[in-house]
Amino acid sequence: MSLRLSNRRKHPDLTLRLLAWSNAAAVISLAIAVVIIAIAKPKRMNFLDHFYGVQRLNPTWNMDLIGYVGIMLLLSFVTSIVGLFLNSKRLRRKSDHIHATLVLSLIASTISLFFYLKFTLS
Repeated sequence: MSLRLSNRRKHPDLTLRLLAWSNAAAVISLAIAVVIIAIAKPKRMNFLDHFYGVQRLNPTWNMDLIGYVGIMLLLSFVTSIVGLFLNSKRLRRKSDHIHATLVLSLIASTISLFFYLKFTLS
């Protein structure tokens, strides 16, 4: 005779919910950093600008926006570290797994922070 207990959990526990939120925060902050970089980069003159004689293009980086990029990358780095810590505490069941998104966002934010520091300190 085997005793089979029913699963009484109605929803994921607090650790799993925090893990999902940290995963989302890391990816969203990386995406925001990419959007800010696209806005802050120097504008290049295209054919229509040259044809109509537009001279309003800014040939330099917008350094005010670059500061926000650093904040977003640091936020992504920290939330990835927190998420991986929570994930390591959660790997007890057979159905638990390492979230690849957290690992990839940690790698991307680390490399991006390196280039950000190299860009801003030079």
